[in-house]
Amino acid sequence: MFDSALIKMIKSDKNKGLSNLIDQYTPLVYTIVRNKIASVCSAEDIEEVVSDVFITFYNQIESVDLSKGSLASYIMVIAKRKAVDRFRKSSVKLDVKLLNDEEEYVDLPDDFNLEDEIQQREIRKKLISIINALGEPDSTIIIHRFYLGESSKEIAAVTGLSNDNVRKRLSRALHKIEKELKGENYEI
Repeated sequence: MFDSALIKMIKSDKNKGLSNLIDQYTPLVYTIVRNKIASVCSAEDIEEVVSDVFITFYNQIESVDLSKGSLASYIMVIAKRKAVDRFRKSSVKLDVKLLNDEEEYVDLPDDFNLEDEIQQREIRKKLISIINALGEPDSTIIIHRFYLGESSKEIAAVTGLSNDNVRKRLSRALHKIEKELKGENYEI
């Protein structure tokens, strides 16, 4: 379903629209939130933040301007902000607990390498920037294919494009991403 149609549906039939929004974007929001806060929060906290993302989006729906970005990008920004807020709150609680319990230590895995972790984060940021720069519907196709694991047929249903068009756009988008990453001297 296209972004403008989904927003119209939310405004005209709140229950049906929100249900469609949640069905379509929960895997993406859950992945973003889990990746940001799983190290300091419980599964219940993750689910609570995911719910907060959709509530926040609904409360801000009047300010959504699709000329400035896709629905997915709005939701992704809200998810990241909510996750970071929860991470900060939970990290403070964790720090206080660790300060109060001197015998409790935070163990890092034996194979943990800070330089590799920093490099991976830089690559992820660059990749997200490249995907956003692709524009619609290419960025949506990439997100649905590689973040949500959907098939070309499923993506075609979401975007309203044909299967062949989705595959062609996916191929072109991957070539653009590869070219950008090689231009930045990232190994792929």
